[in-house]
Amino acid sequence: MWKRIGMLLLILPLLVISIPVGPVSAAATFSNPVIHADVPDSDVIRVGNVYYMTSTTMHMNPGVPIMKSYDLVNWEIVNYVYDTYANTDSHNLNNGQNEYGRGSWASSLRYNNGVYYVAFSSLSTGKTYIYKTGNIETGPWTISTLGSYYHDASLLFDNGRAFLVHGTDNISIVELNAEATAVKAGGLNQVLITNASNVAGSNFIVKAEGAHIQKINGKYYVFLIAWPTGDSRVQITYRADSLTGPYTGRVVLRDSGIAQGGIVDTATGSWYALLFRDSGAVGRIPYLVPVTWSDNWPVFGVNGKVPLTMNVPVEGYPAKKIYGSDEFNAGTGTGSVQQLLVNSGFEDASLSPWTSNNTATIAATSSEFFGGSKSLLVSSRQQTAAGVKQVITGKVTQGGVYTFSAKVKYTTGPATKTFNFSIQNGPSYTGISIMGSATLTKGQWGTIQGTYTVPANADLSQTFVFLETPYSSNPDPANDLMDFYVDDVSFNTTAATGGTSTGLAKFWQWNHNPDPANWSLTQRSGFMRLTTGKVSPSLLEARNTLTQRTFGPKSTGTVAMETAGMKDGDYAGLAAFQARYGFVSVKLSGNAKSIVMANASSGTMTEVASVPLNQNRVYFRVMCDFTNQTDKAYFAYSLDGTNWTTIGNTLQMSYTLPHFMGYRFALFNYATKSTGGFVDFDYFRVE
Repeated sequence: MWKRIGMLLLILPLLVISIPVGPVSAAATFSNPVIHADVPDSDVIRVGNVYYMTSTTMHMNPGVPIMKSYDLVNWEIVNYVYDTYANTDSHNLNNGQNEYGRGSWASSLRYNNGVYYVAFSSLSTGKTYIYKTGNIETGPWTISTLGSYYHDASLLFDNGRAFLVHGTDNISIVELNAEATAVKAGGLNQVLITNASNVAGSNFIVKAEGAHIQKINGKYYVFLIAWPTGDSRVQITYRADSLTGPYTGRVVLRDSGIAQGGIVDTATGSWYALLFRDSGAVGRIPYLVPVTWSDNWPVFGVNGKVPLTMNVPVEGYPAKKIYGSDEFNAGTGTGSVQQLLVNSGFEDASLSPWTSNNTATIAATSSEFFGGSKSLLVSSRQQTAAGVKQVITGKVTQGGVYTFSAKVKYTTGPATKTFNFSIQNGPSYTGISIMGSATLTKGQWGTIQGTYTVPANADLSQTFVFLETPYSSNPDPANDLMDFYVDDVSFNTTAATGGTSTGLAKFWQWNHNPDPANWSLTQRSGFMRLTTGKVSPSLLEARNTLTQRTFGPKSTGTVAMETAGMKDGDYAGLAAFQARYGFVSVKLSGNAKSIVMANASSGTMTEVASVPLNQNRVYFRVMCDFTNQTDKAYFAYSLDGTNWTTIGNTLQMSYTLPHFMGYRFALFNYATKSTGGFVDFDYFRVE
């Protein structure tokens, strides 16, 4: 039956998604799940009449999406917390290493005194990261790194103090400094709730975790999930009159595994929870749950159940989605992303063109390094601005947008220290701007990164970038003028300055860290070009695989692709992507092209079908059916974009813990023999 339906879908035109239309008002009611796509571990806040939400995307970058809504039902992605947060072999899919199922987990989103905060932890690095910004939709973000891993950490700001609540079963609290940039020495650090799982049972598949702490009407609430043996996931709430307890708890929702998340109110005083449910191959999908109050306890759902149809909490706002079609017309100008700094990893025989700034001494060293075999040591500093600089005069433009990143480490001095990545435009110190800052932990490499826009009136007669510590008119040698190491420094163009890194729609994410030199929206206007930069044995090891969420109950993705630039051994096409993936692609063997369908549902990729291809332009389609967890994907190709032919067999999609993520549409190009081959994607369209 599905094949007949699939064939009908294959011949339906895509006019609905390809013709621009005005905003469509959302309906007055909606059906749960509120988003039928993978949005796990959500945290939601309200600021005025706007709601913001973060979620887990693990190994996908940019990471930790910022989603925006005015009604808790219609969401769009407006920003990400970071482009990349680490630069190791596993994050870059190098040397057989990967980040699948790891990366950033379970973020906490808070707003306090005009500042937005996002905290998350990473099992990969064993650290916890706190990002903050004054503008959640545009940034820039500053980063602080805590040297410990705090599992499922939740931020709380209370009476001028800051805390993280975290852990599994024994739920703990650790105090931060007031700025939430470091753990407070001698601050609160104790278990809040012992054996928090016990209110839900005695045997567990997963003990209590996923903490969300909130202070509501003077009381403290800790929301948790647990997974009792023989049951599905349940939502737990603990309550106390003081921060340190004592806490009493109860199960507040036991319905189909819908659990994990905090609660948020509307401007008119209604309350809701955004929780998720494990739902097979589409992923962990969110449900909006009404919350009422009884004796200062939150009551989830209606008669203990999550309604499948509800009124929209706030009416009158347009429909929004976190996925979408892309004609790849965002790029303008020529060229691709360019690294404007020379010898950025300090691997060359000479340090040139790096020089010292102010009184510092600089030298290459192999005693400490983040990547490669060398870093740069900055020593003998007499002022806080003393460091290392590189002149980039003539390389930047007024109004230009640039991304920057640097790895920094210090080994003596205070337990934590803030470092700045700064720029000076013009000959005077009055042209200095701090592009980004990070609070680092002694003895550990940290990252300063972000985006910088050159002022429209900047004096560009002289421009240089440099690394420094915060200004002090009377610096202390131990606390302000310590030696430090620098490695892997970058200052790159973006789409707004002739490059490509910011030109993609927000619903796209790269699998792992992208390689910015090998993708472009501008090398061919109106197309996205993917160029192979490494040899990969399979799709799972390939860089620059561009993804977005599939969605239920059914979704179809279509691409048009041109293949004249492929090399022998290359595969390029469209995938249903997870650990057990399937794809339809062009394969080049020698000078012969073929369309192949591959199926990796067994754990090993098998080429199921192949047909010769004698033209450069080809169209691919992937159809996903998640109805009642059917979890099947079907593949087709066309030579003219109108007449479609199914190819290969059906992919039985399966949600696997190694990837820990719902299936995604994925555009890819990877090399099995030699690098440099490229393909051009004309569009991706989804319905």
